[in-house]
Amino acid sequence: MATTNTNHNQASGPHSDTLPASLGIVLAFTFIGSMGTGAITNGFSFIATEGLGYARQLNLLLALLLGSTYIVGALLSGKLVKHLSRPDTRLTPRGLLAIILIVIAIMCQLPLIAHRLAPNLLELAMWMLILVFSPLSGMFWPIVEGYLSGGRSGKSLRSAIGRFNIVWSGALVLSFWLMAPLLKDHPFVILSLIGGLQLMMVALLIKFPTHPPKHLSANHEPAPESYVQLLTIFRVLLVASYIVLSALSPLLPIVEDKLGIDVEWKTPIASAWLTSRLFLFIFFERWHGWHGRWWTPWTGMGCMLVGFSLCMLSPMLGSSGSFGLAMLIIGLFIIGVGVAMTYYGALYYAMAVGNAEVDAGGKHEAVIGMGYTIGPLCGLIGFEFSGGNDDAFRVWVISLVSAAVVICTLVGVWMIRKLRRSMLAKAPFNTPSPH
Repeated sequence: MATTNTNHNQASGPHSDTLPASLGIVLAFTFIGSMGTGAITNGFSFIATEGLGYARQLNLLLALLLGSTYIVGALLSGKLVKHLSRPDTRLTPRGLLAIILIVIAIMCQLPLIAHRLAPNLLELAMWMLILVFSPLSGMFWPIVEGYLSGGRSGKSLRSAIGRFNIVWSGALVLSFWLMAPLLKDHPFVILSLIGGLQLMMVALLIKFPTHPPKHLSANHEPAPESYVQLLTIFRVLLVASYIVLSALSPLLPIVEDKLGIDVEWKTPIASAWLTSRLFLFIFFERWHGWHGRWWTPWTGMGCMLVGFSLCMLSPMLGSSGSFGLAMLIIGLFIIGVGVAMTYYGALYYAMAVGNAEVDAGGKHEAVIGMGYTIGPLCGLIGFEFSGGNDDAFRVWVISLVSAAVVICTLVGVWMIRKLRRSMLAKAPFNTPSPH
């Protein structure tokens, strides 16, 4: 799934040009890609629950595999593109994207083929799909973002990234609604159709430059000290947001089962957090009154914790009660607001400060992969300590995820204090004026 990394260093190389790729083509490519890869990253647990009968533990293990392998792909991304930018290599970054898409398209057919021809291999096919898909996805999106940001700077870059965020997040909302009619009886057909979308994207690659255009460094005015500090806290909260989402994703189908929600409504209801995230993306792009305000990171963190707790506790209010359902939907909306606030804050201050180094390569994507990994780990630890009791499990998961988010925040506060000391040490001594 797309992230805040604009991957500036991947857009440079001896083959690069300063002419940007067509924004319309990149956004169309992003829309189709998010409908596909986003449906797997955010919706695999629904497919596993309906198609394989998975419950909490196996969904969490599948999520753990997704997160840990995502890190590998993200770390390889920068090195691969740097290597492919050398004049003696035949494969280009555009060619690499095509290979990734074709491999994902093939892997997406495996569960359906196994389901129809070799049911005993169905579970293996699903695990193999995630094992291959996740690192390729971690490698894929940084390169796409290199094509988005390459050749753009200043207002043009900010506008492109703002549209990019709205497009990929809007595509995810649509994908969750389109999955609904197939989820009950044909869950693996969803994966097969996603594979078809990957082949459509290969056709669009013809309009891409062979290499991401060179990133244009804008002349930034010195950012206020508070912006540097806000960037620091938002970065660690960004990791925290992925911890929350990666813990929520494999457990959400189970929560909806407890509430007695029909299969046809599972993904549309789950799209509540995707919808509120999209709305806040649009709002923050238009309204700039939140710039430089310290209430944004703390509000984002609070929304994530409150929303996650409401979602996990909703079944305790009744297995099929409307109040429990309302509590789940409200919790999802609140999570979406918190995640959007954290995401957009990290993105905005990265551009405002102009710190390309911290976004270099796939390192930032790998950090997000850590969030993808820690979330399911919290769930698995909670499963072990709960002794099979549902209510105890929910309390454990809420406590562990909240602790992880608080620890991320404390790390951010410590980094801010370290940054302040560094700034004070570099500041010139105040000396009396000769006048």
